[in-house]
Amino acid sequence: MATIRIPIDLKNPRVTSLAGNSFFTVIGLTAWDAGHWEFVKDVDGKIYGAAIVDLQGGAFSSAQVRLIQAWNATTGVSRMSMGYDSPADGASLNPASLTAIAAQDITVPATARLRKDVVFTGLTGLAQDDLVIFEFFHEGAHLNDTVAVNTELFDAVMEITTT
Repeated sequence: MATIRIPIDLKNPRVTSLAGNSFFTVIGLTAWDAGHWEFVKDVDGKIYGAAIVDLQGGAFSSAQVRLIQAWNATTGVSRMSMGYDSPADGASLNPASLTAIAAQDITVPATARLRKDVVFTGLTGLAQDDLVIFEFFHEGAHLNDTVAVNTELFDAVMEITTT
């Protein structure tokens, strides 16, 4: 078994609805300027990304997505969910829906801007050279989402296990 890590290209926020609820920005930290995506607090927001499946000669076994997140806060809960589709060559890039992965309520670390990895498991049916379309959904209007600041998304990676 091998685990292959494939970066997800975070492309754009949702604009057909929810416009302005997520955006790319840069913050000046102590030792570096950090480009990242932000989901606006207390409202729903979505960011889309994509990655190409490369099984490196192996057979697909399982896959998960790892989001690298942070908050400029020390308390609260942020609710995130995701969806995906994996059209092969010749398949539609306009699916009727995305496969949903269960939402997670993420407890904000007790230190501001502490890295928090959020892992979504259960991606199925991926094949070599599929284009995987991702939707990352901050459910900021949900009752469980209590964080008082924007949710920051620094990176995303798909981790595929092969046999």
